[in-house]
This record gives sequence, C-alpha cells and structure tokens, in this order.
Amino acid sequence: MNRNSILRRLAITAVTIPAFLSFADAGEYGKAVIDDKSPISSSPWSICSLFDYSTLYEGDGLIKEVALTGRYHGQYISQTEEEGGASNGFHNWQHRRARLGFDVEFAGNLTFVSSINISDGSGSSFGLTRGVFFDDWDELFVKWEPSDDVYVLVGKTKQKITMENMESSKRILTVERSQIVNEVIASDYPWGALVGFNLFGIDQEVGFWLTGGEVDSTGERWKFPSPDGRGGFTYRGNLPVSDATQLYFGYQFTNNASGFANGSGNADSDHGSQYEHVAHIGTKSEWGKLGLITDVIAASNRESSGPIAAGNDTWGFVVLPYYNVTDKLQFVAKYAYMDEGRQQRYQRYFVRQYLDGYHTFYAGFNYYICGQKLKLMGGYEYATVNEFTTGADIDSSSWVFAVRSYW
Repeated sequence: MNRNSILRRLAITAVTIPAFLSFADAGEYGKAVIDDKSPISSSPWSICSLFDYSTLYEGDGLIKEVALTGRYHGQYISQTEEEGGASNGFHNWQHRRARLGFDVEFAGNLTFVSSINISDGSGSSFGLTRGVFFDDWDELFVKWEPSDDVYVLVGKTKQKITMENMESSKRILTVERSQIVNEVIASDYPWGALVGFNLFGIDQEVGFWLTGGEVDSTGERWKFPSPDGRGGFTYRGNLPVSDATQLYFGYQFTNNASGFANGSGNADSDHGSQYEHVAHIGTKSEWGKLGLITDVIAASNRESSGPIAAGNDTWGFVVLPYYNVTDKLQFVAKYAYMDEGRQQRYQRYFVRQYLDGYHTFYAGFNYYICGQKLKLMGGYEYATVNEFTTGADIDSSSWVFAVRSYW
C-alpha cells in the first residue's frame, strides 16, 4: 500500500466530519482530489521526511486541509543548589511537554485549532497524577483572517505578553524561559476573544479574557470557561524601527482586586496572571548571523503567596544574544534579572523558594536536525539570589539537555 493510500484511509477514519462536509457540498466546489499515484521524490528520504506525513486530508471544497499536530519536549536536568552551607539538587529525565491535536483549514480563511496536553509539564511521567491519558486543553479556538492585516480569534489560547512568552515553546532559543517571564505571565491559557489589525503601520492586537475555569464532574481539568471567574484585558503591538530591528510592547490586566483575589473568582481553576498589571517593551534584531533579543518587564499588585504580601511589585529584564555558527548549529547566551518573586523552573528546582534579586547567566548550543521540527538543545545556567525573608545567599548550577520536536 503506497503512502497516499495510507494517508487517504487515515483521513477517512480520523476525520469523518470533514470528509462528509466536503462530499456533501454540491458541484466542483466540494470535490476533493487525491492523486493516487506515488509521488516522485526529488531528494532522498531522511528522518526529516517523517514531518511531511502530518497532513491527513487536502481538498478544494469547504474543507481545505486537515493536519495532525503535536509536540514532544523532553529534557535531562542535573542541578545543584547551595544555601547557607547546605547542598541539594537532583539529576533526572523529565517529560516537559507532550501534546496532540488537529488543525482544520476551511474555505474563507477560517481555521480550527485544537491541542490537548498529555504531559502536564510538572515533570511527571505520562499518565499524570490522575491516571488519565488526556490531561486538559492546551488550545482550542477558531481563527478567521478576512485579510492580510486583520484576524479574529475566539477560544482558548495564550496571552502573548513579553518577548519570550509570545514565542511558542516549539521555537524558543533556550530550554526554559527566564525567571521574570515565568513569574509574571498568565499561569494558564485563558478563554477569550481577540482581534489583530494593522493601524498606522503598527501590528496590534487587543484581547478580552475570562480568567476562571471549570473542572468537569469527573474531576478532570478540562478547564472550560466559567462565568464565575474574573476577567482580563491585553494589548500588544510591534513595528519596525530599522531594517534590522523590530520593537515590541504589550500590557496585560488581570482583575485580581489589586492582589487581594485571584482570577478564578468562584470558579474551579485560575487561568490568570498572579499580577494585576504587567507591561513590557522589547526588541528583536538580526545582523546577518548575529541576533539579539531584549526585554524590560514590570508587574504590580501580586497575589499573596508565602512570605510575599498581596500587592507586591516586581520588575526585571532579559538580554539574549545568539549566533548562527552554521545552518544547523546555533550558540545562545542569556542574562536575566528578576527583582522579587517565586522560584520558577528548571522544573521548579529542588524546593520552590521566594527570592529577592535574582541573577541568571545561561550559555548553550542548539543543533537543528530538521530545523525547528527536530532539534537538540544543551546549556548551562548559573543563578545567584537571596532568600526573600532571611536574605541568605543561594547559588545554583544547572546543566540541561533537551530534545524538542513538533509536527
């Protein structure tokens, strides 16, 4: 059985509704054309050819394309931490992310996107703490693009605030995002509606969000939107400032009563940020093989947590240069600072602590086997900080090696 026959059967089996809709549409408009002849390959087969098999269906009717999507991110961490003469740490392999989904492209520039978490990102094995295969929705939305300059999205998706967070985990240049980014961004993808547009030469986006989610009757965290939760608002934009540099800026509001409540309200789970206000301004520049990403981030009115009182503020910045040594090999460095907040990643450290004056230094390499679709990452991060209440010095060293793949 040739490749196209297999794909056709997969399309019929896995995508019954799209196939039916395309067949039911009258006339030439709904007629799907699938070439039964074996394709002639212009280049030899390689492991990268596997990523060509994710499209399950293509047609000229109501349904234009159906694709199976997913990603797997795994990483090995070797970490030591020194605090007041005591040492601790760990050395293990963790399933960082695993997701599966379907993208369906309709006529009229309408796209349906779905993605479900299989691994919950806590470092646990597949199966999770609740013993289920599907953990929760990662993203679930419909996007309409009536023109090149306008789009409308409704559903569950990321609030793309800060330079590192607006970039997908499929394409981030370091194994983990910076401490300040993980501390102040939304803790989960909320449900909402947003519109993107270009005005006065500036690409802009405005979003409105529900930050409370519901757990279903079985106790699984499908996290559907809840009217019992609170709300939020985002605005972001970017514009070119030179041939080499793009300027980015954004603002995020979460209704947390100035830090004395959280976004869940009376709902079961919280999709919102821990901070009421988050703002950032950053740049991305490229000069041939050399690139630079910068970001300055400020956040105010944090929810109370441990020794951090309600209404606490923080700020920080990120400087991330990179150099493309070859088409496949890339060197990356990063310096990041966080004023105050809770310890975030690598996989929450040995014990998550509350910190003050957090400096981190990272250096590593990325090797792109199949571009961003399959890559290896490795790096070393040194962090130095003071414990929030006692002022005790904490130093940590982390070696991290990762494999990242998506389709």
